[in-house]
Amino acid sequence: MNLYEWKENYSVDIKSIDADHQGIFKIINQLFNAMSHGKAKETLAEFLAQLVDYTKTHFKREEMYFLATNYPDTVEHKLQHEFFFEKIERFKKQFESGDQQITVELIKFLSDWLVNHILISDKKYMSHLKKFKVE
Repeated sequence: MNLYEWKENYSVDIKSIDADHQGIFKIINQLFNAMSHGKAKETLAEFLAQLVDYTKTHFKREEMYFLATNYPDTVEHKLQHEFFFEKIERFKKQFESGDQQITVELIKFLSDWLVNHILISDKKYMSHLKKFKVE
């Protein structure tokens, strides 16, 4: 069972970014499925590492597009990316210090952040990047 299914309203109509977002949904669903089967504790460290690697690549792609097209809200958007990594780092430290109960809080944060980030922040750059034919 998946927590999130990709819906067309999540699309920013840029293939590379939509593919990245779908990958992030997949990672969140993997954690949710591990939680549902009582295996989150065994997989959380691996999940967090995978999530950080994947989102770093995704955020770099977005930021490269912003730089190439002189996107006016680059600074604000990059601050959101930094907030995301700060929050994930806190979850990671909690887990490493022995707090095995962070998975529900982590799923909630990821779910809220991802959907709000895509539907609000990422949708803002959609028309700007499309003007420059970003794919």
